[in-house]
Amino acid sequence: MDYVRLGKSELVSSVVGLGGGSSGRFGLAKGGTKSDAISLIRTAVDEGITFFDGAGICENVDGLMADALADCRQRVIVSTKVHLGPDPFPLSDMRLANKVSFWISRRRGLVCTGPALRRRVERTLKVLRTDHIDLLQLHAVTVRQYPLAVARVVPELLEMKAEGKLRAVGITEGFLADPGHAMLKAALSDDWFDTIMAGFNFSNASAAESVFPAARKADVGVIGMFAMRGLIGRRGAGDAEPGVPFESIDRLLEETGTKSLTELAYRYCRHQPGMDVVMTGTGDPEHLRENIAAALLPPLPSEVLDRLRMFSPARPV
Repeated sequence: MDYVRLGKSELVSSVVGLGGGSSGRFGLAKGGTKSDAISLIRTAVDEGITFFDGAGICENVDGLMADALADCRQRVIVSTKVHLGPDPFPLSDMRLANKVSFWISRRRGLVCTGPALRRRVERTLKVLRTDHIDLLQLHAVTVRQYPLAVARVVPELLEMKAEGKLRAVGITEGFLADPGHAMLKAALSDDWFDTIMAGFNFSNASAAESVFPAARKADVGVIGMFAMRGLIGRRGAGDAEPGVPFESIDRLLEETGTKSLTELAYRYCRHQPGMDVVMTGTGDPEHLRENIAAALLPPLPSEVLDRLRMFSPARPV
């Protein structure tokens, strides 16, 4: 494994991170058990991964990290997220309530108060069974939410950081709804965040021009998501949608001299100038090892990079 400094956060992280948010939840979403998820996380530790990203109180995965990382807490980076929605209304399923709050707040531009966010962080600390979170990220913030977030919750986060409850503060984008990275551009024009999480792959590499240079100039750590997600188009779609047309995959691999789309994707992302950590999400330990191995291969040749540019449509920068 290789390791990198995450910008001004001064956290030192493995170049590959394991995420439990999104739809995977360390394999639970595909029928895995709690024991399977804990085994997966411990496999990642054995493979040299030190960056683990949860999902706060929305996805109920932070408790898995607490169980799996208890024996090596001081040697790893525990990262998690908080959404900006108001405290969820009473429902029997707290996870569902938080999802509803998250969904509504993003569409209406709502942002909770600073005290509400503090309560959410305090609950997350209890779930993680720790006295500090290494990296707390505001999750999937929209352009509309961003100014309110700076006014209402950033001061609270900075206060919690001064108290030692947070080592670093980051922000993530809603890549599917904001493929041009408008929110991250606004965030990087300020000086509030230690890290950003950006969507990046060779079907949308726009962050390489519009985000990464600004992050490097500001010494902000860059965490990449979506290395594989959305790369493959639907069968029969041809060039009608983003991503590699389903029918073109075998030809692409043959022309680029790579063994798999996984190898191509992770080599591309990991070695992109300005990228620090590439996230992977899986519930299969063998799949995890394959992803790590792909990310640790040398950079792709320039002729392969030229070939891949055709899959990234021009976007405003």
